Amino acid sequence: MNKKEAQELFDKYAANLCTPEEKAIVERWYAGELAAKPVPNVKGLDDTKGEIWNGVVERAGLSAETSRRKPKMWIAAAAVLFMLMSAGLYFYTHKPEPPATFVREVNNSKLPGRNEAVLTLDDGSKIILDKAAKGTLASQGSTLISKLGDGQLNYHVSAKTGDGVGNAIAKYNTISTPKGGQYRVVLPDGTIVWLNAASSIRFPTSFETAQRNVELTGEAYFEVAENKAKPFNVAAGKTNIRVLGTHFNVMAYPDEASVNTTLLEGSVKVSTGKTEGILKPGQQARVLNGKIGVKSVDAEEVIAWKRGYFYFKDADIRTVMRQVSRWYDVEVEYQGNVPEMAFSGKMYRNVDILKMLEALSYFNVNYKLADTRKQKGKKTIVIQ
Repeated sequence: MNKKEAQELFDKYAANLCTPEEKAIVERWYAGELAAKPVPNVKGLDDTKGEIWNGVVERAGLSAETSRRKPKMWIAAAAVLFMLMSAGLYFYTHKPEPPATFVREVNNSKLPGRNEAVLTLDDGSKIILDKAAKGTLASQGSTLISKLGDGQLNYHVSAKTGDGVGNAIAKYNTISTPKGGQYRVVLPDGTIVWLNAASSIRFPTSFETAQRNVELTGEAYFEVAENKAKPFNVAAGKTNIRVLGTHFNVMAYPDEASVNTTLLEGSVKVSTGKTEGILKPGQQARVLNGKIGVKSVDAEEVIAWKRGYFYFKDADIRTVMRQVSRWYDVEVEYQGNVPEMAFSGKMYRNVDILKMLEALSYFNVNYKLADTRKQKGKKTIVIQ
């Protein structure tokens, strides 16, 4: 099995798409890798980090002098190990002891997100999609809206009007995911959209004008159906993304500093005000304060959410917790001197929130998880 095949297998495992045979292969691999090292206790934690770091240095061909100049790398290596352990992908009889500074206050745990969304029709009526039965949900003009067997929402436009340029007043629908929700929808033109947590997309029930325009808040991954005669436009705040047919990700959460558009395939033009930029695959445009910055990025990190896992590269605690807050539907508060540290590693999004927090606790990040006073049933994570 080569590296690419192994990565594809791990991605299938993360998305719970493996056959029993494939699942056994992955779990045997993890068992073999992790069983080779003893479970660290508090006293042996530093030694374990050192062993991991030495292995990273050896595999990368770095000198000892180079390794001393890269202190973040041992943090990254340790984070990968402990995130995997926290995700339940280890087979020890005993769990490692938490550090002495570890604080946990739990009334009950918090499960990860699921396929959950609300469809708001043009007349304002709402349909809770995760509770709706499969089949036809509504009819609007020439468009039939139906829920498929896999939970996906599908829009079907009759051939009479679906490909023309009409003068009828457009009807708009909005699909919104709550915190802790995600959903996939096929738009009237065949474009597939994956919505991340706390996101919404507004679109016409049929694209009968000269352009295909949608509005996004939050984050979504698009696979745009090609139609050179009708450009596809995504409006995210003051940022506009224009394409003909391509695959890209847009992150436009209100609590993030910038609107980020990442291109995986094809070509897009990103504009804000009078400024614009053209992206190539593997590039990301960051719109901040009316300016556009373009840089090359790791696309795997950007679309990890779509594939079912968290992926961090030198991310600070606030960046990590913004994703945790949206996916687990919790509030986050910070108290005292929160340590400044870079986290790197992967972790599946289908694990209980406590396993995610346990991974952070190995780096002297204290937390407690308790009921919030603001809203009954909600949880608050206090980072100290």
